[in-house]
Amino acid sequence: MAWRFLLAFLLGGVCYLDRTAACQLMLHRPLVVATLMGAIFGNMAAGAQVGVILELFYLARLPVGASIPPDDTGAAVFGGSAAAVASSSIGLDAGSFTALLLLSVVIAEAGKSADRFVRKVNVRIARITAESVDRGDVQAVEHGLLAGLTLFAVMGMVLALVFSGAGVAVSMELLPRFGPASRASFAVLLPALPLLGAASVYSCSRSERTAAVFFLTMAAVFGGTVLFRWAA
Repeated sequence: MAWRFLLAFLLGGVCYLDRTAACQLMLHRPLVVATLMGAIFGNMAAGAQVGVILELFYLARLPVGASIPPDDTGAAVFGGSAAAVASSSIGLDAGSFTALLLLSVVIAEAGKSADRFVRKVNVRIARITAESVDRGDVQAVEHGLLAGLTLFAVMGMVLALVFSGAGVAVSMELLPRFGPASRASFAVLLPALPLLGAASVYSCSRSERTAAVFFLTMAAVFGGTVLFRWAA
């Protein structure tokens, strides 16, 4: 298990750098992260199932400019690892799947607070860099950039370790405590979650192709549901 957490640790650094500080190749998106986390913890399909729904939740919530959206990358780290571990222990039934999705939303909000803290520290680094440049230290620009990248990478690795650890703990310790009746209650909510994600995408669309976006999203919902039923 230790090497799995090591891989999650390293993956977190790459994905959180991609999120805002560098590259932005969409490696940080929930579908990608949850799938990779599922593969690391033993079940790529289970991670992908979580990623499909989380992608719908946060597709229209992007870290652009000063906007700080919920940490969908952290939610995917948690959900992907938790789903993979649950599938190999108690089984990823509809109730467990729904419970993990709901907990992932909480994780996203916790990650948002961490993101806000990191950005404040990064602003402080920028101010120190600007003051150093004013004093004639040209190398301060390079040092400031490296410090900022290191800050985001280290925080990403720490968050990935914490969130993946939380996902494993939830699947091994919390979910088994829910009886069949409790899991059945959670399962009732499952159809509503992808519909909420689709509605979020639809409400944020402002183009004349709104209908096309909506129906493509609903096709993704259908595909995710079929994948879940096939792999369950």
